[in-house]
Formats: sequence, structure tokens, C-alpha cells
Amino acid sequence: MNYRLLFILFLGSLAATAQTKLSGAGSPKTYSLYECIDYALEHNITLRQSELAIESSSIRLKQSKAAVLPSLNGQVNANTNFGRNIDPFSNDVVTSTIGTNSLGAGANMLLYNGYRLKNTIIRSELDLEAARLDVETQKNNISLNVAVSYLNVLSSEDMIEVANQNVIVTKLQLDRTDKLVKAGALPETNIFNLNAQLANDELQLVNAQNGYQSNILTLKQNMNLQNYDAISIERVEVPNPSMQVYPETPEEVYEAALNYLPEIKSSIMREKMAEVNIQIAKAAGLPSISANVSWGSSYSTIAKNIVPGATVYNPIAVSAEFEGQTIPFVVNFPEQSVTRESIPYFNQLNNNQNLNIGVSMQIPIFNGYNKKYQMQSAQIQRRQSELTTENAKVGIRQNIDQAYINMLNASKSYSANSVQVNALQRAFEAADASYNAGASNYVDYNLAKTNLDRALANQIQSKYDYIFKIKILDFYQNKPLEF
Repeated sequence: MNYRLLFILFLGSLAATAQTKLSGAGSPKTYSLYECIDYALEHNITLRQSELAIESSSIRLKQSKAAVLPSLNGQVNANTNFGRNIDPFSNDVVTSTIGTNSLGAGANMLLYNGYRLKNTIIRSELDLEAARLDVETQKNNISLNVAVSYLNVLSSEDMIEVANQNVIVTKLQLDRTDKLVKAGALPETNIFNLNAQLANDELQLVNAQNGYQSNILTLKQNMNLQNYDAISIERVEVPNPSMQVYPETPEEVYEAALNYLPEIKSSIMREKMAEVNIQIAKAAGLPSISANVSWGSSYSTIAKNIVPGATVYNPIAVSAEFEGQTIPFVVNFPEQSVTRESIPYFNQLNNNQNLNIGVSMQIPIFNGYNKKYQMQSAQIQRRQSELTTENAKVGIRQNIDQAYINMLNASKSYSANSVQVNALQRAFEAADASYNAGASNYVDYNLAKTNLDRALANQIQSKYDYIFKIKILDFYQNKPLEF
């Protein structure tokens, strides 16, 4: 029984641990705004893919720089020929098995090709810089999305605080009303009405808490935080925004954005790449000059050295006519004997060396209009890149104009909500005092409280909306993301 009990307790402990992990219970980890941004930048998959694109561009740049270096290649061949063959050394036709071996090395260096390689290096450098700027653009967008999520969480916390204060106020009012009802100063219906009001306030608190959880989830998603652990954010006391006029005009914001935004710089880089592509296309119609040097040697199993031997006199019978008579006699004809010796391998390699040095020029005469079509394609790409840059500038200008209008509207909304809250706060205080004194009914009290609650919620939303609109304009000018 003891073992069974321990086993049951062990299972219960495991279940409780699992439930804690799934529900995110325990002490939540607290993140500051910059910690959220740093985590998102480190774990964003799309950003990591773009960083790999930078590595690819860097490799292409190294490859284009290495293309100007000489090329050096070596070769080794071994062959065996059977039957009727040609002796590669004497060019005699022989019927024999011949084994051959050749080796060599050659180097080639491009001296001139219309600056095609030079322009290719320039294009690769521009491509690398554009890839880096694309990553900076993604980092800016990720940071901005995280900041928006962070502000939404702060707004949710403020909404929870307001809802919680409403519950506390209603409970206090309910307690005072209960005492007045027991004293016979107010009818019992007021208790029922306040209980209904308390239930409504508690529902608003639950809704605010649900909104907070939704905003926390959005923040975790923007951070790419892949776990079920609960988190919290470092509370940043966002001051009430100033009602002063924004210091920069839309034109000034736009000019700052053109000098800062990496997407504009990236687009300009691609314009320059298109210009370089035109120069590369022009090189297709220019001559190319190359220098080359090669060395080689060979070996054959049939190659022999002729070694002279002793002189041998061979008698040859001859005759001569003298005075009508044939006189025979013998002539000893000298003939030197020879022997054939195989030539050692390394001796053949040393004897058969050959070296070649040369310069070649290739002049394009007709290549199927290749240069013409390359030029046309490069010019179209240049126009496309120019239009892309122009479209990016127009889009940024429109976004800034819209953001500026949105900021002004948000400023007016926040100002109007603040005035409304101040007025409704005084109206509620008067209604609360009148209700507690028995001079007014619950309907008037509830109306004043409901109006104040709605105004406070609107004020919080307009406050964070206004701050966000200001941060959008600050973002276009590379101002620090601070509150």
C-alpha cells in the first residue's frame, strides 16, 4: 500500500508539473522593450534567411575578385595501345603494344576583356551592400512591430487598472449603500442595482484581462517566442503626451527618411547595379586578350636509344670488267653494329620537355546579336530599377503624409478625451456625493459612472494611439525608440 501510495503521489506530481508548464504558471520572465526587440531579431526566421543571402552575396563577390587571377591547370595521361600503332617518337608504323604517359601544366591569364571582370566586381560589391540594407530594412520592420505589440500590452495593463478601480469603487459604493439601506435611508432596490453594476464591472475586468492575454500572445508571436511559458513586460511609465506641435514638418520628415531608410538606399544600390550591367553588356562586343604558357613532357615504352658497337667487315663478292674479261674479287665492307636500349622514364621526361608561351586575341565579329540583346535587356533593367526607386519614394511620401495626418487626428482625439474625462470626473463626483446623500437616484449615479468609465477607456486608447503615431514619424527620422 505504501508503494502504491508513493506511485500515485508521483503520478500526481508529474501531472501537476505538466499542467503548470501548459498553463504557463509560475514566475513569468520579464522582458524590457529592448530585450523583446533583441530576442525577435535573433530568432526571426525570415531575418536569418536574409542574413544567409548576405553570405551568398559575399561569396559571389569573392568569386568575382578571384576571376581576375591566372588559371593554372595540370594534366597527367596514361595510355596503352595494342596492335598496329604509330610510334609517337619516330612516327614509324609498328605492330606492337605501346604504353605512353604524358604530363603537363598550363596557365592562362586574361589581360583585357572590355573591363567586364572589373565591372562584375563592382556589381557584386553593390549587390552585397544592397543585401545588407535589405536586412536592415527587415530589422526596422521587426523592431517596429515588436514596439507596437509592446505598447498594446501597456495599454491593456492600463485598461485592467481602470477596470479594477471601477470594481473597487463599486464595491465601496455597495458597502455604503448597504449601510444606508439597513439604516432605512435608501430603498433595498439600490442594493440590487449596485450588485448588477458590480457584475458588469467585473465582466469589464475579465474582458480587459482577456485583451491583455491576446496582446501578450501577439507580442510573443512577433518575438517568435516558441514556448508556453508565461511572460511579462517591464513596466514603462509612458507619460501623457505633450500637446505641443510636432517639431518637424512632413517635408522635413520626408527628407530625413530619404537619407536614413535602408530600403531607399538599397533601391539606389540596385539602380547603380543596373548601370554596371549596361557596361558589362557593352564588353560583349569588345576584343579580349589573354596570355598563356604551357609546359609538357611524355614517355613511351617503345622509345629506344641506339648504342653503336664494334665494326664488322662483311665480305661482298663483286666483279669488274677489264679488257673484255670479267675479274671476280671480294670487298670487305665495314658495317658498325648497334644495339637498342630502353630509355629510363625520367630521362624521357627530361628529354621530351616542351614549353609554349603565347598571347591570343579574340575579336567578336558576329555572335547572333548577343551584345545587342544584352544591352537592351540591361537598359530595361535600369528603367525598372529607376521606377522601383521612384515608387519607393512615392510610397514613403504617402506613408509620411498619412502618418502626419493620423498623428494630428490622434492628438485632437486625445485632447478631446482628456477634456471629456476631466468634465465627467467632476460630474461623477457630484453624482456620487448626491447619491450618497440620498438626493439623487441610482439611474443618475449609474449614468455618470458609465460615462466616466467609457471616457477613461477612450482616453487610454487615444493616448497610446497618439504615442504610436508620434513614434511612426520618429521612426522615419531614425530617432531612438524611447518613451
